[in-house]
Amino acid sequence: MDNRTFIDVIFSNTSLGHRILDNLSFLNLRYVFYIVSPYESTYARYEDVPNYNVEVGTWFLVLFLLEFAILWIQGIRDRHELNDTITSMSAVILSQIFKFGGRTIAIYGYLLIWNNFRVLELPWDSPWTWLLTLLTQDFLYYVGHRAVHEAGFLWALHAIHHSSEYYNLSTALRQAAIQDVGLMWFDMLQAFFIPPQIFLVHRYFNEVFQFWLHTSLVGSLGPFGEVFNTPSYHRVHHGRNPYCIDKNYGAVFIIWDKMFGTFERERGDDPPIYGLVTNVKSFNQLWLQFSVFKEILYDKVWMKDEEGKDVFPGIRNKIKAALYPPGYFPGKKTKFFFHWYCLEDPKDGVPEVEMPVHKYNPQIPLWIKLYCIGHFLMLLSIYFHFEHDRFSLSYVDFTLQVAFIVYTMQCFGAFFDNVPYASYLELSRCALVFGYHCYLTTDVYGPRPSRIFALTIWMLSSLLWAGYIAQLFVSKIQDDNATKVHPKKQTIKAAEEGQAKSEPIETVSARVAEAELFDRQVNAQVAGASDRETGVQDSAVSVRL
Repeated sequence: MDNRTFIDVIFSNTSLGHRILDNLSFLNLRYVFYIVSPYESTYARYEDVPNYNVEVGTWFLVLFLLEFAILWIQGIRDRHELNDTITSMSAVILSQIFKFGGRTIAIYGYLLIWNNFRVLELPWDSPWTWLLTLLTQDFLYYVGHRAVHEAGFLWALHAIHHSSEYYNLSTALRQAAIQDVGLMWFDMLQAFFIPPQIFLVHRYFNEVFQFWLHTSLVGSLGPFGEVFNTPSYHRVHHGRNPYCIDKNYGAVFIIWDKMFGTFERERGDDPPIYGLVTNVKSFNQLWLQFSVFKEILYDKVWMKDEEGKDVFPGIRNKIKAALYPPGYFPGKKTKFFFHWYCLEDPKDGVPEVEMPVHKYNPQIPLWIKLYCIGHFLMLLSIYFHFEHDRFSLSYVDFTLQVAFIVYTMQCFGAFFDNVPYASYLELSRCALVFGYHCYLTTDVYGPRPSRIFALTIWMLSSLLWAGYIAQLFVSKIQDDNATKVHPKKQTIKAAEEGQAKSEPIETVSARVAEAELFDRQVNAQVAGASDRETGVQDSAVSVRL
């Protein structure tokens, strides 16, 4: 007798659900706060070290939902936005894809140094080695984190993490896809004396600990904050107020910032305003990930002044533009730290935040938001399966799944930016995936229930967008015909488009007022013409009489 549940019959691979529930243990919750002993996290081989990011992933989601619920109950509705949250969660998916099985790419260079150039071999099973690595990893994270903020184009490896104008637990997930390229060189300095398996354990925990720092719910933590990093300190790090720039780089400990002059407390009279000094007004995932490379290596290097002259003339100055801090310009004073130059006064030239703050938030219909939520949950499920099976996939399947994940993120970005081609992009995605699933049903396994379910989802999605695009064409034809009859609708339509693009309300109001003025002028002209016609008719009647 088949004792499987209905869900197990429909979805033959239900290991995902079981893995997620298994990870929802209080043991894993301790990992989020680095509450772990050396004896339970020491391994003889680096291959045996579990991926702690995966083990705490379920708790990340639960804590995010709990934060959202608490803020909702408190009546605070301006600290989360769907477009921002999905963009942040998409970023962490992309960053994990760029890692090899969830391992930091530093481990491969680390092993090369450890196996060939180590100068000291500390015992891997000693608690003292474990405790020493806790300190060395956090210190080198401080140095590496500071480097990707201050060392020229390395900022492009990290900028997306600061691109959110909100500050909540999903912001912790807004990770740069290739940030490890900048951090790995500092991690590998431990390879001369720290065993790789101990390094890897602390590399995970150091990263996991930073998740809970990204919340606005936790205030000052008193004496705890004298030694350890806190959400209050990290809020300063994410601020774009002048006093917040290039401050509080620490991960677990705040002592490094206090030692090297980068510590700053949160100010109650000047709370941090989040985002970049110049915000990237887009939810396009790839643009957020890589556009800062263009800004630093091209736009800044070849910048012109008002007279059309190079701001950075000559090769030497252009190299400075690429390697000196992002806020560096000729005339600003710098100082040397570790292996790069940083600004003596990071807030120099940083403008005060204009109040009130207008966040980039194009408005889209509720049904599209619900559609994006549904397809994002599907994306999460597909990604979790991909992450579990990635080493058993063929090159073709691996490439197709990565392409699907990235393409889906781009579709979300198009919807959230409210660009005209979003529906066409989504239709092509749904149609391609539907075609792929049709092809799958021709193999030896045939049309299994799970495949029929997927086919139905993608077919309905394709039909939805095909119908929506057809309706857009019909509406456009009707609008064009109506515009010919009543030209003022062009102005009203432009005003509505401005509102959809999240333009300031003053601009939208001006457009609407312009449309209304035009309407009154037209009506006055029509009324005047009517009066003149009536007068002529009255005169004609008088003449006839």
